Amino acid sequence: MGVVFSATHLELDAPVAIKIVRDDFAANEAIVSRLLFEARAVARMQSAHVVRVLDVARLPNGAPYVVMEKLRGADMAALLEQRTTIPVAEAINYLLQACEGLIEAHGLGIVHRDLKPENLFLAITPEGTVLKILDFGISKDVGSSIREGRRTTLTKGGAAIGSPSYMAPEQIRAAPNLDARADIWSLGTILFELLTGRCPFDAETVALMYQKALTEDPPSLLDFVPDAPPELNTIIRLCLQKDAEDRFQTVQELAMALRGLVRPVVVPRTRLESGVELIAVHSAPAAPPGVSLSVKLGLCATAILLAAASVAFWQLQLRGSAQRADSPSHQGLAPVVRSSALSTPPPNAVQSAPPPELKAEEPPVTKPEPPAAAAVPSVRPVPAPAWPAARKPAPFSAGSRYGL
Repeated sequence: MGVVFSATHLELDAPVAIKIVRDDFAANEAIVSRLLFEARAVARMQSAHVVRVLDVARLPNGAPYVVMEKLRGADMAALLEQRTTIPVAEAINYLLQACEGLIEAHGLGIVHRDLKPENLFLAITPEGTVLKILDFGISKDVGSSIREGRRTTLTKGGAAIGSPSYMAPEQIRAAPNLDARADIWSLGTILFELLTGRCPFDAETVALMYQKALTEDPPSLLDFVPDAPPELNTIIRLCLQKDAEDRFQTVQELAMALRGLVRPVVVPRTRLESGVELIAVHSAPAAPPGVSLSVKLGLCATAILLAAASVAFWQLQLRGSAQRADSPSHQGLAPVVRSSALSTPPPNAVQSAPPPELKAEEPPVTKPEPPAAAAVPSVRPVPAPAWPAARKPAPFSAGSRYGL
């Protein structure tokens, strides 16, 4: 019903893809409405796994066209034609990316209804190969949040819409209550085809294919891929249940089940490096960790310095005490303090008394004893300088050494 052109945006100088309705369908309002619905639906999605819509406009003849991002790569149908089958880990990775795109679509109430390898594009990007979902042209809006116009005429008369090999039983019967679980059936069919190279309900005619999908159980994956995980066969069987109530109820549940099968690959490392085999040698158990030699030497040096500083400080204190004891101010103050503190005169007072002949000439005068408070000076005398200009060497004695 449409044609896709490769084009260049003149203002942005960027490559784009343009989808246009064919001339013989341009007058069909139902087809035009379907194209506009696809544009509105995809424009609301922000997932990296859904093709982006950039603009919508009309040609001079009134036919609409949709401007989309241009993708480089190939769809999954071309990949299957080239390789026939896909390994388990790679197939699960592709399906998980499809689930990521459908999670957002289903969250907006949009059911794709035409999931197949041709609509899963493997785009080559700077980040690697990214799967993108294409063609929401026959999608269904179960949330009624997108304006459809006259699109309701597309499903009148009980017509089955979709690709026969990937249609769910309720889609074959054109059930009016079709929901997102129809896409889960399609994902299970695609996963089976990626692993085996064939659809689970292949037949010579479409009618026989419908009959198998409606009546027969799906074949076992282990019959075609014996080394596949049994859990993967169970997941595919759950996707292909006839009754939608027996399948995974959401794409999130399917994605969680598939992620449980993805295990990191552990590559064994050899013990050969540069052609020399490494041999483990049993050695005696190492001594418990202790203080290193450098730390011990540092502590010893610190202790020696502290001891030397203490001795020097002690000697300086002793020399200062001896100098204060020998100073004149200290010697003159000592008798006064002792005379004020003791009621008896000091011993050196007798030695400094005048001779008897001088005392006879003076009249005897009785001096009153001054009060004790007068003997103590009110102001502390200024100590003599530590190093007097002229100092007589004092005889060495234990008393002068210790300040006694």
